[in-house]
Amino acid sequence: MNPAMKIAFSTIACPTWTLEQVAAKAAEFGYLGLELRSFYDRSVKISSEPLGLEPATIESVFADAGVTAVSLATSIRYDKAIDPPVMGRMCQDEEEGVSDTKAYVDLADRAGIEFVRVFGNHLPAAEPRTWSMRRVSERLKLAAQTARNTKVRVLIENAGSFANSDALLELINIVDSPWLGVSFNALASHQGGECPIEGMRKLAPYLQAVKVCDLDHDGNPVKLGQGIMPTHEIIEALGAMDYAGWIVYEYPKLWQINDDGLDSDEMLKHAADTLYQWMPATPAGC
Repeated sequence: MNPAMKIAFSTIACPTWTLEQVAAKAAEFGYLGLELRSFYDRSVKISSEPLGLEPATIESVFADAGVTAVSLATSIRYDKAIDPPVMGRMCQDEEEGVSDTKAYVDLADRAGIEFVRVFGNHLPAAEPRTWSMRRVSERLKLAAQTARNTKVRVLIENAGSFANSDALLELINIVDSPWLGVSFNALASHQGGECPIEGMRKLAPYLQAVKVCDLDHDGNPVKLGQGIMPTHEIIEALGAMDYAGWIVYEYPKLWQINDDGLDSDEMLKHAADTLYQWMPATPAGC
């Protein structure tokens, strides 16, 4: 592992663990950081939910564990259409998602958290692309500006209509904000028909976090290195790029309908051990 790289895991891997438990487990397994999944409307229950906690409490929990709270991973998106197109502007929020972003940026800034993760997300086929791109880009630009005068940066993650690097790069170039970076999800890139390594290379100037996971041919989560994702090659490629950001491991236990998934402790410990074993080598390809 490149010494400049830092590993973290997302709390979707352990939805029943409290904030204190996730911080302690991260330290126990050798992770340097944590991505805290959060739901502004509390539509999904996760025991480590940071909303509602005092920022000083969050900061203290992680300081005591010796672990960094890397990011608040939100579900915020900027694609909601104004309906009807003209009259809807009189009664709907034209800046959908911006105020929610500001709330998270304020919490992150006060709690010592570096990033807030957001999405684009879908450009509807029934609407001219220029209209929907303008709506998403204008809202994202305003959202990123909420991080001005803070140490926080807003990270947009590739998903939906922006799953591949070309689409995401187009959006980033339109927004053109110094407060905007990228959280790159290797699985979303792969599922979008792109080689994740090529995607990372295109987005290299903006990369702050790279999400990794593994799954079998049927889409079921498996231990890192035991499935179809080229994660070893991704780590090698990041090393060759002199990447100095976060590698965030995801095990989607939160989204499993029943409780017969793989053990969170086992999955997280195995992922940390595996990531530390995968030392960077020569540039790789898919």
